[in-house]
Parts: sequence; structure tokens; C-alpha cells
Amino acid sequence: MASRRTSRATAPAPAQGGRAANVTHLAMPAIGRRLRYFRRLKQMTLNDLAEAANCSGSLLSRVENDLVTPSLTTLHRLCNALEISVAALLAETEERSCLVFGPGERPTQGRAEAVEGDGSVAESLVPPANSRMLEGFVITLPANRRMCGPFEHEGEEVGYVLEGELQLVVDGETYSVKQGGSFFFRSDLPHSYGAKGRQTCRVLWINTPPTF
Repeated sequence: MASRRTSRATAPAPAQGGRAANVTHLAMPAIGRRLRYFRRLKQMTLNDLAEAANCSGSLLSRVENDLVTPSLTTLHRLCNALEISVAALLAETEERSCLVFGPGERPTQGRAEAVEGDGSVAESLVPPANSRMLEGFVITLPANRRMCGPFEHEGEEVGYVLEGELQLVVDGETYSVKQGGSFFFRSDLPHSYGAKGRQTCRVLWINTPPTF
């Protein structure tokens, strides 16, 4: 897969009182170079990080060279092993009073056709930055793929199922959340999730503080 680079297009839009508001659209940058930087900063070999993140060295090499996109589960494990957040892999966005994403313009993490993992895709509702107080995603979970997780970190999470049915496992207990249903749990409890049944599931997912 070709490397994805950050792009930004700004256009004036009318606002109340006749003032123009800046509208910014962002694309998710390739993470390989920064992932390699943080690995070397920790004085870890490629195999050290692969072992700590429970993935293969060959996969990690391809991720660092921006040849493949890791699953959300793998990306989370890599960042945990490096003791950083996913936001740290991304360039700090320019601060503006309001950021608007049109359909298909939200920064995206993961790919449904990823060569490994759960196939989940997360569209970021909140632009990545180290100063954020929360994270928001629209997560798409394809049917008949393995569960995302398990995850365990600080914070709280809340979600609303937009389409399909979500299978959610929190602290060893399994829950089914249908379209129109919502959920809340503490992030320090072990949790996993995936689409239930034969239909793709889409979830509006918010967590605070940003730990993904």
C-alpha cells in the first residue's frame, strides 16, 4: 500500500455575524517512520518490539516501511509496548476554532482489508493531538472476523450502536448491544469487542482520557 501523507485543505465558510470560519480536512499520515523513531528511542530492536506487542517481526517491518496497515488491536499493542499513545504517532494538528469533516474525509485508522487482525476501521471524530481530553471514533467492525482486544487501560468509555449488533466482553462478561443500544464501562476492566452475527457493525465510540 502506498504511504499516506497528511493533507490539509482550508476553505472559508460563512458563520454567525458574517465572520468566516476555517474548515479543515485531514488525512491520516503514514505511521511507519514515527513508529521506528519511538522504537529506537526506547532502544528496542525490531524483534524486541514485535515480541512485546505479540506480533511477528516481518509484520512490524512492513508496518515500519508503510507497506501494510496494522489492525487497531495490533496498533494498540505496539503503542502500549512503547508506552505511548496512538496520538503520539501522528503529527500535531494545527489548532483552529472549529474542524469540520465531510463524509469520507475523517482520518482513518486500520483497514478492512488489513493483512492481519480483526479488520476493524476507526474513523476519528477528534483530530489527533497530545493535548486532547477525549477521543471519538466511528468504528466499523466486519462480520466473521476475530474480536478486537483485549484492551485494558485508564479511563471510561461510552458508545452507541449505529448499525448491526455489537458483541462486547467486559471483565469476562459478554453483552449483546443491538442497533440503537448504548453502553458504558470503565476502561481499566479487560474488554474486547466485535460484530455479532453476519452483519457489519458500526459504533459511535467515545473514550476519555485519550489512551488509544
